[in-house]
Parts: sequence; structure tokens; C-alpha cells
Amino acid sequence: MAQKLAQAEASLGLFSYSLGGVSLWRLLRAPVGHSLQGLGLKTQSQAKPQALLLRCMRSLLGIIRALLGMRCRYVVKTYSSALREEKGDGYADVYFDALLERVPGGHKWSFCNSAAFAVRESRAAIRIDLDTTFIQIASAVLAIVCPFHRSASEYAQLAELASRAFGLGTLDARQVRKTYAKFRWQVCFYSLLLKRLRPKAVLVADTGEYALMRAAQKSGIRFIEVQHGIFSPDHPDALPAEALSQTQGDLLLPDLLVVYGDYWRDCLACSALASLDRIVACGCSAIDEYRGLRAVAQRNRSPLDPMRMLLTAQGFSVAELVCFIREFMCLVDRPVELSIKLHPIYDEEASYRVLASDPRVRILESGHAIPTHQLIAESDIHLSISSACHYDALALGVPTVVLGLPGHELMKSLLEQGAALLADSPAALVGHMQAWEPYAEAKASERFCRQDFVENLTGVAGIGSLAPIIEGS
Repeated sequence: MAQKLAQAEASLGLFSYSLGGVSLWRLLRAPVGHSLQGLGLKTQSQAKPQALLLRCMRSLLGIIRALLGMRCRYVVKTYSSALREEKGDGYADVYFDALLERVPGGHKWSFCNSAAFAVRESRAAIRIDLDTTFIQIASAVLAIVCPFHRSASEYAQLAELASRAFGLGTLDARQVRKTYAKFRWQVCFYSLLLKRLRPKAVLVADTGEYALMRAAQKSGIRFIEVQHGIFSPDHPDALPAEALSQTQGDLLLPDLLVVYGDYWRDCLACSALASLDRIVACGCSAIDEYRGLRAVAQRNRSPLDPMRMLLTAQGFSVAELVCFIREFMCLVDRPVELSIKLHPIYDEEASYRVLASDPRVRILESGHAIPTHQLIAESDIHLSISSACHYDALALGVPTVVLGLPGHELMKSLLEQGAALLADSPAALVGHMQAWEPYAEAKASERFCRQDFVENLTGVAGIGSLAPIIEGS
């Protein structure tokens, strides 16, 4: 997919189309790239209209409070699905709560990307200061009513070239115009907030925050993107270095991309961000926490215990995956306990229910109380098709297996390095199982994830000093 995108960009000049100083193709490259991957991902059903309206009004009130409030040192932008770990009376955000606890002056923004996690927002361990729902909805409406550059020829020209390169109907002029107009309105809203709050930096938990990035950089505020999941050259947001010379507008690149470990920095060596020297390895707060748990779990396990297997599902190739696991469970003859952790956005429990008839299998819904990193740390073996959890498992010292189903091609590099094993059939997975003993020694790898995330991130972000850690907190 990445090669197909790069070839089209070079031959057709897709990055050369710009409006308002911004590359139009940059705004559309990711959705087009994801569609070309053909994984068929579908999000869970979202809130009902009444609930969405109520959320929108609460969001507007939060924006008004922010505009009337005091300035902050830094802003973090996260998602409801990050509220995965229950701590005391609340849920901790796996991306930024560790930073917010140690570095004062943060302002926490969030967007509800999963209805399954919506109920946790009111119980967030660190309060959400601003819900961005109003900005999303208002910008979408205004994009229809008051679009920017309504009749620009660039819309039709770019849509025509994209359809020529990737197939009829890939884009149409209306879609390009709407995407650009929504982006511009979001920039307006975010600029208003940032001019009032005046943070030193904005940190986000995923790619695609183009409008917030544009608003921050126009205001002279540093924009830092933290790695989310697998971010390799195959990711459509990982622009190749050639894009720097092809573009006629802003490519909307973060001032800094914070990756988990040196593996990812090396993996992105040919990217535009690497050419600009904007990639640094800082680690992951969840991995920091659960490396200790992994060591404890290893000491407490007996070789006589059933082998604990964890499968992290991803919402694609579901039918093939269910058939694969059913056959595997029929073939395996050693005691096993298989937990299947569903994706927080793309999976539905009903699709896996047939597997739950086996007493050795338990289905863990997206909102399950135990965090995914804890499940990995407590497991003997991790399985998935092409999940970021493969790398998390290696960072925690847990052996990981790639299931040879549609979509596993993204793990080609990991397999070639011998860091993971491939099971292209249920019988092959049984073979791997027979070769491992419960809690066999496996060294946690800093190459995949550095230690001391908060300390490293604070140093590169320039957002202030760490507060001391209080014993017992």
C-alpha cells in the first residue's frame, strides 16, 4: 500500500495541490490509504442523537470555561478508549495520566471515540478538562453551510487524479471540499482555545490531528505526536521523505514524533520526519508499569499450571480468526487457558460468542476491567494477526505469535528478524505451543520500548520539571 501511494504521488503530483497554504492530499492520504488496505474495519455503533446532543452541549460549556479560565503549561489530547485501567475510584488514561500526575500545569482534552468507554469519562482518575465533541460536530455542520473556497478547481483535479491512480470513486470533488472545509473550521476553533490557554506544547495520542497541529504551529506552540499502535512506513500517515520535495503546501508534520523505542526510529529512517530529524524514542508509560508486574508473575507461576494464552483481536478477518481458533482448540492437547481481548473500537462480542462454548476460552469485551498490558504481562504467550500488542509483548518479555491470516503482512519485518513466530495454520500454532514451557524466560526488550517514559518525554517536550514521586502514591 505504501509503495502504491508513493508511486502515485511521484507520477501524478498529488502533493502539489494546496489551498490556504495546506496540502490537500495530506488531509486525504490516510483515509484513502486505509481503504486501500481493505481490512474492512467498522466502528461500533455510537451514541443516540439525544445523548450526542447532550454531550455536545457539555462540550460547549467546557470550551466556554476554558476561554474564561487561566493559561496552562501544556495541553494533552486523548480519547475515551484510553480509560482502560481502573485505579481506586476512577479510570486512568493509558497515554497521558502518568505525565499529568508528574508534570503540573496540564490541560486534558478528550474525544469520545468508543461508546463502550463513554461511561468511564465521568470517573476519569484525572478529570477531563475539555471534550472536543462540539468542535467536531460544529465544524462538520459549518463545512456544509459555509465551506471555504467553494468552487476551487483543485477539488475536482485532485479527486480525478486519485480515482485514476487508485480506482474509480476513490474520491470525488465534494468529498475533498468537505474534508478541507471541516479542517479549516476546526483550525478556527482550536486557534481560539490555544490563544487563550497559551500552552508551551500540545501533545496528542495518535496521528490525524491535523487541525490541532495547524492551529498550534500557527500560534508558535510546539506540537508533539506520541506513537499510537503500529507506526511504520506502511502507515498512510508516515509520509516518505520524497513528499518534502513534492509538496506545494504545508505537509502538517508534527514538530516531534515520540516513538516507543529505537526499533521504530530505525523503521522510519526513510520518512519525512526522519529527514527533518524529528523522531525520538521515549518509551511508553504502560510498559514501564507492567514490566514490574511481568517479573512478579513469572516468579509466582508453576510449570504445572495451564498455559495462559492471550489473543488480541483487531476487528478484521474476524470470521477467519474464529475458524482458526476453533480448529486450534480442537487440536491442542495440553492444558491451556485462552483469553480473547476484543478491540475497543472495531470488535463486537457477538462475533466471537461461538468460541465461548469452550470452557477453556473467555471473551473479554472492549470495556473489560483488566488493561490489555496487564493481560499480556500475565500471559505465557501472546497471539494476534498484526497488532501493536506484538511489540508490547516483546517489550514486556512475552513470546508473541503472528497468525497467518489476512492482514498479517504488516508483521513481515518482525518475522524476518525472528522476533516473532508465524503460525500459518492451527497445526503450526500447536507446534509452537509444544515447544514452550509456561513462563519460560524471555528478556524484555528496550529496543522495542525504552524505559522511563515520563522522564524522557518531559525532557524533549520542554514543558517543565517533574514533581517528586511520593512513596506509596
